[in-house]
Amino acid sequence: MLEPSSLSCIRALSLALAVLVMSGMAAAQPAPQSRALIDAVTGNPADAPRLTAQEIVAGSPESAIPIVRDVVGALPYDLRPSVAPRVVSAAIAALPAPQRAPRAPAIACAAIGAAPAEQQAALVVPIVAAAAAMAPTASPRIVACATDAVPAQAAAIIAAAGLASVQPEVLSAPTAPQPSTSIGRDILFQTQPQQSLTCASPPCP
Repeated sequence: MLEPSSLSCIRALSLALAVLVMSGMAAAQPAPQSRALIDAVTGNPADAPRLTAQEIVAGSPESAIPIVRDVVGALPYDLRPSVAPRVVSAAIAALPAPQRAPRAPAIACAAIGAAPAEQQAALVVPIVAAAAAMAPTASPRIVACATDAVPAQAAAIIAAAGLASVQPEVLSAPTAPQPSTSIGRDILFQTQPQQSLTCASPPCP
């Protein structure tokens, strides 16, 4: 038979486990505000861009990324390719102007990551184009983030961001100057140090 102290320990452990389980279940559930937004998007997917902008304006710039993730994730699969880019545009436009370029890459990649893996290749190019149009100075960082997410679409991503004409700074290792060039001739025929000569019997050369 268990002693009273043992029973107390068992009750305490049971209570602690129950609290942990309940807190884990609560953490897994969306916050009430997020749940309301997700329900609104599910009920009217075409209104998702307006709902996104409204939530960001009512919140803070930091809220833009989770809001975009929730909205794009809540869109119906077949509507996501056409609506998600508009959600990204609306989210960036809803930010104060100084916040747009700093936050555009994370917003774009939150939208890409909210879609199932098999759909990301179809979404990445229009999302990048939308984000780059709203924050052109952030285009290189948008491209870097998007190509990390979908490397196979790198060329299309670069073009969508308007960076197709940008060439790498270093295309190849520098080559040694050739004798046929003026630089090569200057190197090959540069003046050698004069050696001191002792003339044994004048006239010397």
